[in-house]
Amino acid sequence: MAIVGRACLILGLAVALYGIAASLYGARARRPEYVASGRRAAYALAGLCSLAFVVLETAFLRSDFSLTVVATHSSTTTPTFYKAAAVWSSQEGSLLLWVLLLSLWSSLVLFLTRRRLREIAPYATAVLLGLGAFFCALLVLLESPFDQIAIPPPEGTGLNPLLRHPSMMIHPPMLYSGYTLFAVPFAFAVGALVVRRVDAEWILATRRFALAAWLFLGVGVLLGARWSYAELGWGGYWAWDPVENASLMPWLTGTAFLHSIVIQERRGMLKVWNVSLVLATGILAIMGTFLVRSGILESIHAFGASTLGPPFLALIAVLIALSVTLVVSRREMLRSEHRLDALLSRESVFLANNVVLVGLCAVIFLGTFFPLIADAVSGDRASVGPPWFNRYTVPLALLLTLLSGLGPLLAWRRATPAAAWRALRLPILAALTALVVLAVLGAGRRPLALLAFGLAVFVLVGVAQELWRGTRARRAMTGEAAPVALVSLVRR
Repeated sequence: MAIVGRACLILGLAVALYGIAASLYGARARRPEYVASGRRAAYALAGLCSLAFVVLETAFLRSDFSLTVVATHSSTTTPTFYKAAAVWSSQEGSLLLWVLLLSLWSSLVLFLTRRRLREIAPYATAVLLGLGAFFCALLVLLESPFDQIAIPPPEGTGLNPLLRHPSMMIHPPMLYSGYTLFAVPFAFAVGALVVRRVDAEWILATRRFALAAWLFLGVGVLLGARWSYAELGWGGYWAWDPVENASLMPWLTGTAFLHSIVIQERRGMLKVWNVSLVLATGILAIMGTFLVRSGILESIHAFGASTLGPPFLALIAVLIALSVTLVVSRREMLRSEHRLDALLSRESVFLANNVVLVGLCAVIFLGTFFPLIADAVSGDRASVGPPWFNRYTVPLALLLTLLSGLGPLLAWRRATPAAAWRALRLPILAALTALVVLAVLGAGRRPLALLAFGLAVFVLVGVAQELWRGTRARRAMTGEAAPVALVSLVRR
C-alpha cells in the first residue's frame, strides 16, 4: 500500500506541473483545449491526493507499523477515534491533508467557473496548481508519509497525550480548510491582475469561497482556544502563542476584505485596498502553515525543527514579490471610480473598520515575529508576552467593536445627523442600560470588560434592529412571511 500512496504523490506532482504548463500555454496561445486540459489536471490532482490520503488513513486504522509515520504517531491501544485523527497529528500527514483540501477546493471553484472568467481562470488554475505542486514536492522529496521501516515494531509510540481531545478531530481540518480556501480568491486576484480585469467579477465568483474560508478558519481558531484551555492550563483561552497568532492574522485581514468588497461592488472604490487585502490574506495563510512546520518560533503547536523552513521562505518570498509587482504595475487601473462623499457614511465607517483590523494584524505580526526581529538587530532572541499584546490589542478591539455596530446603522454615501440619531438611539439606550445593570452587579471593578460588554450589546441590538427593519421592508414589497423574508434578506 505504501507504494500506491507514494506513486499517487509522484503522479500528483507530475500532473500539477503539467497543469501549470497547459494552463499558461492555453492562455497565452488562446488555445482553449489546453486551458481545459489544465483544469482537468486539477481534477486529477484531487483524485490522486484523495487516494493517497485514503491509503494513509487506512494504514493508521489498521495499525500498520511498517510505515514510520504510523509507528511514531499511533499504537494498537489508541482509540479508533484518535487513530483517525492521528493522521494530521504528524508533519507528513498534515501536509497531505493540506494539499488534499487545496486540490478539492481548487477543483470545485474551477468546475463552477468553467464557463465564466475565461481570461482569468487559466492563470488562477496555474496559481492553485503551483501551490499544489509545492506541497506535493515537499511530500515526495522531504517529508514522505509513506517512508517504511525495514523491521516493523510490534507496537507504536502512540498519540501525544495532549492531542487526545475531541477538538483534535476537527481543529486541524477547520484551520487547513480556512487556509486553503483563502488560496482561491488569492489565485483569482492574481489572474485578474495579470489579464488586467480589475472589475468586481472575480470577487463575485469567489465571494462564497472567501466567506467559507473566514468561517472555517474562525471555527478552527475557536476550537484551538478551547483545546488550549482544556489541555494546556493557560488559565484562559488565549495566550498569544505564535502558531495561534498565525491563524488569527489571515482571519483578521480576511474579515477586512469581506467588508471592503461590499464598497467596491456598490461604489467602485477601494480596488487597490481590496486586492492588496486578499493577496496579503493568501500569503498570511501560507505563513501560518510555515510557522507550524519550520520550528523557527517556539510553540506548543509547532512540529519542531525541520527542513521545511527554507522551501516555505522561498515560496513566501515569491508570492510577496509577485503580489507587489502586480499591484504596483496595475496601480493606474486600480484607481477608485468614486471618492467618499462624507465622513458620516457607511463607507467611511467600513474603511475605518478595515484600518483597525489591519492595525490589529500588524500589532500581532510584530509581537509574533519580535524574537526574530530582535535576534536580527541585536543578537538577543527576546520575546514579548501577553501583557504587551494586551496593551495594544485591547483598545483596538474595543474600537473595532464600536465600528462594527456603527457601520450597518449609517446610510450609504451620506447620512444626515437626524437619520443617524434615529438609527443609533435604541442601540445606545440598550448599551447604557446594560452598563448600568452590569455595574450594579459588580462588573464595574473591571472597566474595560464592562465597556466591552456594553459595546457588544450596542452591536447586537443594532444588528437586530437592522434585520427587523429589512425584514419589514421586504414583507411590504413581496408579501412574504416574516421567516421567509428574513432568510431572503440574509441570503442576498
